[in-house]
Amino acid sequence: MEIFKNLIQGAVIGIANIIPGVSGGTMALVLGIYERLINAIRNISFKSIKTAAGILKFDRESYRKFKDETARIDAFFLMNITIGALIAITALAQLMTYLLKNWHEPTYGFFFGLVLISVLAPYKLINRRSFAALLSCLIAMAAVLLVSNALSEEDIIKKAKVKYELRAENAVSNPNRSKIVEHSDNSDVMHKIYLFFLGAIAISAMILPGVSGSFLLLLLGGYFDILAAISNRDLPVLFVFAMGCMAGISVFSRILNYLLKKWHDITVSSLVGLVLGSLWLIWPFKNSVMIGNERVYLSNRLPLNFGTSELYTAAASLLGMAVVLIMIRIESRSSERSS
Repeated sequence: MEIFKNLIQGAVIGIANIIPGVSGGTMALVLGIYERLINAIRNISFKSIKTAAGILKFDRESYRKFKDETARIDAFFLMNITIGALIAITALAQLMTYLLKNWHEPTYGFFFGLVLISVLAPYKLINRRSFAALLSCLIAMAAVLLVSNALSEEDIIKKAKVKYELRAENAVSNPNRSKIVEHSDNSDVMHKIYLFFLGAIAISAMILPGVSGSFLLLLLGGYFDILAAISNRDLPVLFVFAMGCMAGISVFSRILNYLLKKWHDITVSSLVGLVLGSLWLIWPFKNSVMIGNERVYLSNRLPLNFGTSELYTAAASLLGMAVVLIMIRIESRSSERSS
């Protein structure tokens, strides 16, 4: 039962990380596993790898050390979360691409409702709601707004046009190849370094509630490359990206774990601010332009009328809220039974 629960939790986190503007860290907070997840990741070290390799000796002492080490790093929890996330990302990458393209407003509406209510989870973790905690919350909100508005509408349109032109050129030169190519040679060392850097930055953002790793990938120009690599099973690209993720999460989880232990309330208040700030980023109604045969979404807007799309979006938002409330209720009952 615990394994199935962790797999589902991992799947939810994985799905969230596919959506630009939605944070897997937020979902981890909603599911009540955030601090456990960060602590487990932090505990992984070279010793863990060495101990795992030691079982190849096939002796009792090595097995005992391996068993102790897996318990110390909460390995089975991490493994189940990772497997759930990978299954969801692999299975749903194409579906999410379809939903974002054809049902943009309802899809973002669902996640808007999800994130709006999810702020309750980190808020309840604040023990002392002081002025310093409030200030850290406001600073975090401002940081998310600055990042989300880092690109002007002109910049977004320019990037979209370049992307469209590159894809058109690639389709003419090689019609059987569907993925977007922005570099003349994928084996180029600088491109591999770029992919590694993308992985390190994206995974660091993905474990922060309210900060979307997918959006940062979009901001850095790598979102469509990685999404295409997942859809096309481009293993070399995914391997380098995964190495960057491993390096980034190893360093960042230690920093975050230290902050949670040293300044718990201020750190959690900052997480609340990140979640609140992300609501601006995932507001479902946006101005848009057509670039080629694709719609590019720009600044936020208020709906001028209430038609079918707006009705679906409102319903999706309510569904997202309901999902979080159910999760919180289930977690609450689970905590009551265990105490």
